[in-house]
Amino acid sequence: MRFLLLLLFSSSVLALKPHIATYTLSASDFKIGKEVRTLHKEKNVYYYTAHAETTGLASLIKNYEIRAKSTFIIDKFGLRSKHYRNFERDGDKIKKDFNIRPTGRQVDSLNRLLAITHELENNPKKKDFELLVHDGNAPEKQYYQQLPSGDNNLIKVISKERNLTAFFAKDKYYLPVLVHRNKFTYKLDTLEFN
Repeated sequence: MRFLLLLLFSSSVLALKPHIATYTLSASDFKIGKEVRTLHKEKNVYYYTAHAETTGLASLIKNYEIRAKSTFIIDKFGLRSKHYRNFERDGDKIKKDFNIRPTGRQVDSLNRLLAITHELENNPKKKDFELLVHDGNAPEKQYYQQLPSGDNNLIKVISKERNLTAFFAKDKYYLPVLVHRNKFTYKLDTLEFN
């Protein structure tokens, strides 16, 4: 479940739009939780937070919570993480608690889909994406590919190695609106731009 919950520029390029997005998390078509993601910008630094937790009947079975924060910049090479913090709790047990400072052209587990959003904003026809993602343990190269979506408003991006399919909406500044990974699904419920 934790990998599901984590799924979820320079002056010459487009910038990400500050926003608050709420996602429903489902497993095999059964609603198991919600996540709120917030992006804001101060000067040229972005702050991206996520708070996910199980809800409803699922919370009676498994009381899981994740709080994550990513600080990053956008330069001529794209999105680059500067600081990543992740805390995960399963009931009273702490599952993860790390605080890292990625270096170079790394992104982190929280902002990797935003890195693709940024690339799509600047080049919607881009077909292949290679990201160096730091997950709290070590950086790892991850590969993503754009495929036809069958919908003029949606861009479909997949990662075969991660068993992930994400749909980015052009009319929502290329933010992810639907993400499938294994038997889990993230679906955008509400989106408010600041």
